Amino acid sequence: MARQSLSPMKDLEFYEEQAPKTVKRERVGRKRKDAPMTHLKFLRKKNGYTLETLSQVTNVSISYLSRLESGSRRLNTDLIRRLAHAFRCSPAELLQEISHDGNVITAVEFGRKKRHDMISREMNMPVYKVVANSDDESKLSISICPSTDWKAKPAELFAKDEVFAIKAEGYFKPYFSETSTLYLEPAITLAPESTVVILDRGQIMIKKIWSVTPTTLQLCDIADIEALKSGKTPKHELLSLDRDNLDATYKVVGYSDFDLA
Repeated sequence: MARQSLSPMKDLEFYEEQAPKTVKRERVGRKRKDAPMTHLKFLRKKNGYTLETLSQVTNVSISYLSRLESGSRRLNTDLIRRLAHAFRCSPAELLQEISHDGNVITAVEFGRKKRHDMISREMNMPVYKVVANSDDESKLSISICPSTDWKAKPAELFAKDEVFAIKAEGYFKPYFSETSTLYLEPAITLAPESTVVILDRGQIMIKKIWSVTPTTLQLCDIADIEALKSGKTPKHELLSLDRDNLDATYKVVGYSDFDLA
């Protein structure tokens, strides 16, 4: 199958050109001299950037960076990628809401706070694993891991509120290894050629959708999709399932080739 890796950052136009032009000055207000340093400004100074040098590295205008630091502009996915790369930090660290009073906090202090209050819907995603039924090992289910094991979302998935991660652990071979992690979301809408993970009567499978109706899913093996598209006979039979009788259907929206643990 073709890799479903998350798309890399694309080159975009200068952000100042995209910014709304109708910003009312009175909404920004004057900065208080005794106001605590914002976390974005702290990271900039910690990494030795001036606004000018950071502007050159990120291709974001000085004025727009200044407004991001003051809070009058919000970060979006593309800006998060640019700044996280410049600061050599994770998107989750970039998005921490920490006020600095001018004193540099240590990595240990930051780590403690991060561990304590990073579990949020916006920045973290639940991590699940496949488990066998204690009474019948042939019956499988998906079980949620403790919240302390949840991980920060990849920046590309920030807009997907219901995305979660599942450890492959050998259940999705040969297309994913035991150390792969799949990013899934509930399959509210489905389209042909989407990759899906399905729980059906205690069995778990990963397939491609060949056709879909309001009541039925016709699935094919991942390796057969190209043969079917070219009109050739697939190696495996198509599988038709009644959508109403399925335990759960999830759409694969990305993956990584390593375990999150």
